[in-house]
Amino acid sequence: MDDETSNTGKRRKPGTFTKNDPRINRKGRPKNFDQLRAIALEIAAEQAKGRGGEPIIIDGREVTIAEAIMRQWAASPNPALQMKFVELTFGKVPNIHEIESKNGTTIEVKVRGRDE
Repeated sequence: MDDETSNTGKRRKPGTFTKNDPRINRKGRPKNFDQLRAIALEIAAEQAKGRGGEPIIIDGREVTIAEAIMRQWAASPNPALQMKFVELTFGKVPNIHEIESKNGTTIEVKVRGRDE
């Protein structure tokens, strides 16, 4: 191939990688990010505050950010938030798929979630 038809020649598209380009992320993203999780847990345990900066008090006690979020999800008109609250509280409902065989009998297949 000549330089004008090949991606390795002079007509390379802008932003494409070359051999040993330092922008290439060879290691990829980390499988889990424990530091970020630790920060999120610290934030979740902090005292929840209202818009004016005053602590949120429910039933005579100050609540954490995590509790405030859970209460908001439980009372939300959004069904997705309600479902997420129920799944966090009681576990994910297993998906059950029914498959019919050639002779007409039903084969039940239970697909387990990653938490099971």
